[in-house]
Amino acid sequence: MPSFYALKYTDYEYMMLSLDAMDIIRKAPRDQGLEFDDIMSFSKRDTQFSSWWRAPETSFIPNSGARNPRVPDIVIWQAGAALILSPKARRLLGDLLQPHGEFLPVRIMNESDSYWIFNCLSRKDADPTLSAWDNVDGMSLNILSIGFQEEANDPPVFKTDFDNSTSLYCTERFKHALEDFDLKGLTLSPCGAIASLDEEIQNIGN
Repeated sequence: MPSFYALKYTDYEYMMLSLDAMDIIRKAPRDQGLEFDDIMSFSKRDTQFSSWWRAPETSFIPNSGARNPRVPDIVIWQAGAALILSPKARRLLGDLLQPHGEFLPVRIMNESDSYWIFNCLSRKDADPTLSAWDNVDGMSLNILSIGFQEEANDPPVFKTDFDNSTSLYCTERFKHALEDFDLKGLTLSPCGAIASLDEEIQNIGN
């Protein structure tokens, strides 16, 4: 069976970027015709920023209770289906990811080199025979399972309409790139039945 992985943030020793969608809204130019949800729901709407983006200045912040907070090489950006990459990760993964989204520079206080937001613009349909929601009284509450069929042109990282573009998924190729380059900060969870994911989580940060 083809292997796909959900990209997750589970190692809270890795710090998060102190930048959210509201920060971007405050800096967005008024002449672009952008609506509030174009930024708040940028993953679902496939909003592109690069034509007007001006690198914001921000910082990494530790999670409460973290004993040994670390700056990640690559981590989920909690604002949407996007990643934060260090200069090292951008250099090593740039050619692989560039055709599938846009890189947006971010200035980090006391750092000379930019970090980067990767806004993923590639999608892949979930396989309906491998994917299901937990529906209660006609409402979809939780994903019970999610899976994909392998295709020759699969993007290394992608989002899917099945979960309203809330998460990122990846192929074996991307997983191997993280391992080969020893990039820390992401957790890869094999796609399949959600009940079994916690048992099989593979933490790239360890």
